[in-house]
Amino acid sequence: MRKESSLRSALFLGLIACLIYGLGAGLRASIGILLEPIADMTGLSYEEVSFSIAVMQIVFGASQPLFGLLAARRSNRFVLTLGVFFMVFSVLGIKLCASYGMLIVTLGVLMGLGTGAIAFGLVLSSAISFVGQERSLFIAGLLNASAGMVNFFLAPLLNVSLQHGGVPATMPRLALVMVLLIPCIRYLTKKDGISKDGTDTSQHMGLGEIQSAMGDRIYQLLLAGFSTCGFHMVIIESHLFSQFVSYGIPKMEASWAFSFYGIATIAGALLSGYASSRLKKGRLLSFYYGFRALWVLFYLFVLPKTMTTAILFAAGLGLTGDATVSPTSGVLSGHFPLHQVATLMGLLFFAHQIGGFLSAYLGGLSYQLFGNYTLIWLVDVALCLEASVASYLIREEKAGA
Repeated sequence: MRKESSLRSALFLGLIACLIYGLGAGLRASIGILLEPIADMTGLSYEEVSFSIAVMQIVFGASQPLFGLLAARRSNRFVLTLGVFFMVFSVLGIKLCASYGMLIVTLGVLMGLGTGAIAFGLVLSSAISFVGQERSLFIAGLLNASAGMVNFFLAPLLNVSLQHGGVPATMPRLALVMVLLIPCIRYLTKKDGISKDGTDTSQHMGLGEIQSAMGDRIYQLLLAGFSTCGFHMVIIESHLFSQFVSYGIPKMEASWAFSFYGIATIAGALLSGYASSRLKKGRLLSFYYGFRALWVLFYLFVLPKTMTTAILFAAGLGLTGDATVSPTSGVLSGHFPLHQVATLMGLLFFAHQIGGFLSAYLGGLSYQLFGNYTLIWLVDVALCLEASVASYLIREEKAGA
């Protein structure tokens, strides 16, 4: 009975954590649905709005290590709550945008800071403080899947909201939902800094250790793969919806097709978590990156461009969308001491978002210049193949080896 109660408590806590992390990650994943409506509202070009999204991606990545340091000095609760306020100010500011510079500040900087504060590592560490290290993989799996679940519902809901009031009506609705996260954050962070067994869960990593990790071959190979992952993912998040529309698929149907990407990321994340505990993680990563390259080529040059194939393409992308996180974090935790993992994962996400910055902007520029997304996808294919080779070269070792 006690074991069942503990499992229910972990599940409830996991759902709270998923709601917090999932909304930030899900909104970032669905941002492409807002691209054209924001361009229409502001009178800005597709390229200019794409650049604002690119700024959001790089700020999201760059801010995570900084917010990690701030959380160590203040608390996870402080940083997560701060993230909510950044997101609220962002969406309300977007409603009032009248210039390119203002859009960069609201959509680019503030949204990037908000989603960067509500980061995977902070939410996970607070959850572990609550349920204990023995359930960390369970909570991590739920979190990893939550962005896809939120995206599955958020994509069509955003489209419906945009059809009933446009951007000016949609942004306050999003702000209201975000404010409701604050009591969830207060509950999640009740035991900040102290684990279930009473030990300190704070994590610190010195500059010398970071420099040492940067010279480590396994970490270099992870960087080579994960940075290309960001390039790939942000094409999907920023441009896939618009790409479907450019093929003549109606917007509502395109939003539903895009939502299948979200639901497939759930299955992919959970399956990857299971596979990562049984197979060589470097080989898994190599397969994921290689599959992405082949799947993109198959859709671009073989499949017809219909609603059915759009769903298939989005679902195929989703199966590997978040699947790289589990084996990547598994290689890190198996090769480096535990107190280094959070910081090193944050640095990987920063590299991830550098790739995301490039694809968010270059995707918009490609469409502006050529009227399609073929060029940016071909660059993505080349990067995925490079990542597949780099990941295959990973030879896993135990921490401290």
